[in-house]
Amino acid sequence: MDYSNRADTEVKEEMRKILFAVIFILCAGMLSGCSSKTDVDTSTVFIEKKGNIISVDVEHLDKDYYDTEELEEYITKHLEEYTQEHGDTVEQASFDIKDGIAKLKMEYDSCEDYTGFNGIELYTGNIVEAQAAGYDFDTDFYSVSDSDEKKKVSGDEVLKDDECKAAIIKANVDVQVPGTVLYISGEDTEMVGNNTVSIVSADANEEAHLTYIIYR
Repeated sequence: MDYSNRADTEVKEEMRKILFAVIFILCAGMLSGCSSKTDVDTSTVFIEKKGNIISVDVEHLDKDYYDTEELEEYITKHLEEYTQEHGDTVEQASFDIKDGIAKLKMEYDSCEDYTGFNGIELYTGNIVEAQAAGYDFDTDFYSVSDSDEKKKVSGDEVLKDDECKAAIIKANVDVQVPGTVLYISGEDTEMVGNNTVSIVSADANEEAHLTYIIYR
């Protein structure tokens, strides 16, 4: 028996097991990272680098007034109607109700699909493209890059760096962008980390304002 060949085979087999173990750990880490990103307690819109959108709607429901099957049927019907007209550009990723809290995760190919499906204005692009699309930057902005304290700056100051990108939305919701936020508009905004803005109107019954999020 050639013991040297046998030893080589055993070493190779052991290395193969170690390699598969490392790959498994890395994949598990990436998957858990993806899932934790959208595991939020408040409604959040995630703007991805490639331009696609992920939304997680979080609603606290009164158990006496909701029916899980009715909610699921409504979501399914609305999704079917939209995809029949626009193609498979919107997908329901998950939906569940636990302890009176409903969470609906949706995935959209673009901000146009998010707007079309939800009826909520959303725009993403660089600030030059945003201007060309008709968005007016003549409003009060706040610098948030230096500290947690908001420092008021003009729209002209924001427009000096045309390499910056803009996320513009008309909704009271959290928004996470694929970069570092430099400026935000509106009094009803606050930072949650360096890439997430929380938009909450002081008056819950007041219609949401158009909010500008400038990032790089």
